[in-house]
Amino acid sequence: MTTVKVGVIGCGNIFDAYLKASKNFPILNIACCADMKNERAQAKADQWGLQVQSIDSLLQDKSIEIILNLTTPDSHISVAKQVLESGKHVYTEKPLGLNVNEGIELLALAKDRGLRVGSAP
Repeated sequence: MTTVKVGVIGCGNIFDAYLKASKNFPILNIACCADMKNERAQAKADQWGLQVQSIDSLLQDKSIEIILNLTTPDSHISVAKQVLESGKHVYTEKPLGLNVNEGIELLALAKDRGLRVGSAP
């Protein structure tokens, strides 16, 4: 089976729940993580056997196809836009954005780039 290489941005409270759940989806290869606080990313990487990258290097990593955006809600849209602008698909923890207009703009950007956006319900 071909796997999809995934990177995670945001190593806070919800990180462990997503990593545990990812075991149910063998197509996903969660390979690396990044966080604004490098020590938090390093702790999660050590716990889960992942590579640590800076956010910028993760966005530039051509082997990563999808970014799992687990940042705080006020950062979801700005991080998701960076992800799309880097040419990667993005899946964001809820809420997608803080208002409807943010979501509409994000979806338009994804459509223009031929990329996909997903979000937790």
